[in-house]
Amino acid sequence: MDKQTYNTLKSEDFRELEWHILELLRSGVRREEHLSFVVAITAMALVSKETSDRTSMMNYLENSIGDETTITFLKKVEKEFNVQIKEISDKYEKDTLKAATLFTESRRPYEADNSTPEGISELAIALLNINENDVILDLGSGVNSFLIQAAFESGNRNLYGVEVNTSNVIIANIRRCIVGLPINTIQGNVISQGLTYLSANKVLSNHSLGVRLSELQKYADKNPELKKYFKNAKRTVTADWVFNIAAFLNTKQPGRTVVLMTNAGTWNKADENIRKRLLEEGTVEGVIQLPERLLSYTMAPLTMIVFSQNNKTVKMVDASKIYTEKRRQNELEPTNVEKIIKAYHEDTEISKKVTIAELAEQEYILNPQRYIGPDIGIENGILLGDLCLSINRGAMISSDVLDELVTTDETNYHYLMLQNISEGAIDPSLPNLIKIENKYQKHCINNKNLIISKISPFKVAMAHVKENESIVANGNLYFIELDENKVNPIFVQVFLLSETGMAQLNRLAKGSLVKNISIQDLKKIQIPDLPRVEQDRIAVEYENLSDELTILQKQMDIVRDKKANILEGVI
Repeated sequence: MDKQTYNTLKSEDFRELEWHILELLRSGVRREEHLSFVVAITAMALVSKETSDRTSMMNYLENSIGDETTITFLKKVEKEFNVQIKEISDKYEKDTLKAATLFTESRRPYEADNSTPEGISELAIALLNINENDVILDLGSGVNSFLIQAAFESGNRNLYGVEVNTSNVIIANIRRCIVGLPINTIQGNVISQGLTYLSANKVLSNHSLGVRLSELQKYADKNPELKKYFKNAKRTVTADWVFNIAAFLNTKQPGRTVVLMTNAGTWNKADENIRKRLLEEGTVEGVIQLPERLLSYTMAPLTMIVFSQNNKTVKMVDASKIYTEKRRQNELEPTNVEKIIKAYHEDTEISKKVTIAELAEQEYILNPQRYIGPDIGIENGILLGDLCLSINRGAMISSDVLDELVTTDETNYHYLMLQNISEGAIDPSLPNLIKIENKYQKHCINNKNLIISKISPFKVAMAHVKENESIVANGNLYFIELDENKVNPIFVQVFLLSETGMAQLNRLAKGSLVKNISIQDLKKIQIPDLPRVEQDRIAVEYENLSDELTILQKQMDIVRDKKANILEGVI
């Protein structure tokens, strides 16, 4: 089959055929097997048109496919539905049968995609810069959609896919037989298995999103090279990085790797050390923030990362607004892909190169919106300045004066510094002061004041001040009193701690070495104009999660203490 024929078949209407087969399957076949049965039945009906009998049909498929698992499945389906296969073969035209075999998709809602959407594949193919002499490897290849498209776009015939799901492997083998491409599908685990023996220099990874690190740990531990990257990683590290690094490690160098992941791993604090190592090794070439709803099973926006070698800068592209809206989901049409690729190779209003030093200043965050664009707002936002009763800066107290005021005794007077804020919370054990002089009283924070650091990397927290307690803020901090009639203060805190909020803080900050944000610029930050009911719901959920985290941290401290004293009284 050639490229033109393949593309023409995409417009073929096979809905009647598909529903006809699904009705046959409804009573006796598990729903998770429906797709593989549909593909098998349409493929056998198609081959039946060219062969004289059932035996000839099966002999042709066995010789063409050559995979024992797939052949065993086809024999099972043929035995059960041989009469219906013949009826379907007689009733439907070749092109309808071919289209159903190649393009029918799962109808199960929220099921992870087993194919890579055409627009994402087209973008990945362009970024990989595939030519006919490359060796292409698709990790988590699903039903071979990317490899088929890559073969037709590039003329390449050195094609490998690795897929763990048996049904997907069966479908992939049937489809590559119908299109006549030499795709080698390996059933296996993309994390635990080393695949360098394939010598693939162009690698794609479009893995299932939402997997937890705990689910992958036992597989990663079997891969010595991969395990090195996660030896000291936090348990909360984003699992996407396991798939990403596995893909890069399976790329023959010099080569190119393209991975698809969720946005969280590009800026989560827990992933900072992994991002730092990859950037310092020069392996990250570019980062593209993609729109939301590109995949059928999630509304989440995606990030595409390009890995190569010896990179001194990282190309950032904010393509979050480049898409074509369709009824079920957003798509990347050819004009969208063309615009993204142009932005990747040139500096535009949505793209720029960022140095490793600049990334280091921003905790190695790889979210393009942190670095790009004059638009610092959000749609239908409200200025923070319009929600504030007051914004004040902390006291500039010299170290000499502070040394005279600090005491080891417990008092009701405390001093809040930048280092006392971590992960959105203020340390409950703040430094004690002997007293707070009158001239510093105006720099004391009140309960439910929002605390924001003046310098980057920015920190945000909510003040919880007890009765009869006084806390004076350091000069590197702002404390904000919000109008609770207009907004829920905790909602504002949650938003500013998000990547979108942090992106606004960083874009408004000024300075070459150390970035500072002024009160006037702070007022320009735009807060989402959500209904108060929704704000309150988010605030309650955030506080509940914070309480859970506090309990877990206390439990961890108890367990650590028990481990440290396990031999006490024995030796």
